[in-house]
Amino acid sequence: MQSQIELKHHMDDYECMWNGIEDIYMNKTGDALPSSCFFTLAQLGSFCYLKTEHDTVKRMVSIGDGRTKKMYAFLAPMVGFSYQHHEFGQFERALRKAKSEIDAGYPVVLGALDMYYLPYYPKLFHQYHIPLHYVLMVGYNEEEASIKLFDCGREELLTLSYIDLQKSLDCAYPGLSHRNTVCTVRMEKPNGKYEIARQALSKKADWFLNPPAKFLGRKGLQKLICDLPKWKTELSPEDYQKALANMVMFFGTVPMLPNALLGMEEPDTVRFMARLDVASDVLLRLGTELEQPGWTSAANRFLKAGQSVEQISHIVVGYLTKGTDETDFLPDLFEQVLTEMNEGFELLRRV
Repeated sequence: MQSQIELKHHMDDYECMWNGIEDIYMNKTGDALPSSCFFTLAQLGSFCYLKTEHDTVKRMVSIGDGRTKKMYAFLAPMVGFSYQHHEFGQFERALRKAKSEIDAGYPVVLGALDMYYLPYYPKLFHQYHIPLHYVLMVGYNEEEASIKLFDCGREELLTLSYIDLQKSLDCAYPGLSHRNTVCTVRMEKPNGKYEIARQALSKKADWFLNPPAKFLGRKGLQKLICDLPKWKTELSPEDYQKALANMVMFFGTVPMLPNALLGMEEPDTVRFMARLDVASDVLLRLGTELEQPGWTSAANRFLKAGQSVEQISHIVVGYLTKGTDETDFLPDLFEQVLTEMNEGFELLRRV
């Protein structure tokens, strides 16, 4: 027995948790979306600065919240879709649920998955464990014991065996995903992209400029700027280095350490700009297409903020690999990030 849903797919790397939902949206509405559109609208400006004396990393900085469930909860009502995460103790039950959705005509998001078990990524397959990936399942073939899927990093329809699927789904990421998770999606009455963007950007601007807690948004960034000079004396040298490395890791287009910190000489495949460069591109494209000059002006602000984040990343990498200490410049660079983000969100709030 086999079943497959015909669906147009768009490749858009590094936005795996949204790629399938964007596919469903675009097929339902006929509208095209700029690259990383839903990811950006759900993540932008979710700054968080946490201090703890008990965790392995005692100072944690995140300029955008990339937690899948948090992003879905924020954006789903604006886009106009409903979803439900189904978590199973056994792979067989998860597969049964996924196949029943396909039989009913609904693609399903699978994950998180470990990319170690995805053979269509030969550089990762049985080489590196990356337990934070999502795919859109659109079919299955019982005789071949395989599923059909679309992946954000590939253009073509892909096949994955039940054996590899079972291994890849047998992963959990604390706070993000449990093992054998299937996310069902219903795109009931999707809104137009202008209305989605208008609502999302307005809410993000209000949240950043008037955050609900002192460690979030604009207030959290201000606190980080005040605290940064104290990190060297408050933390042991080892904890200080861990905090800096963790900070830069989450500045990546996807969370990963720069190659230099892994002892590799190859150029990085991602940029360390906290996805502010990506946000700038989304705002520029939406603002141009939908004739919203405030969005295009904000795009320039976020790009400048991202460039300052990239400078911060270079300083941290230099400190951790070469011992060149320019960390005294970090507060001023974060001050530039704060200034640009403040002005960018003020522009977005006026639309």
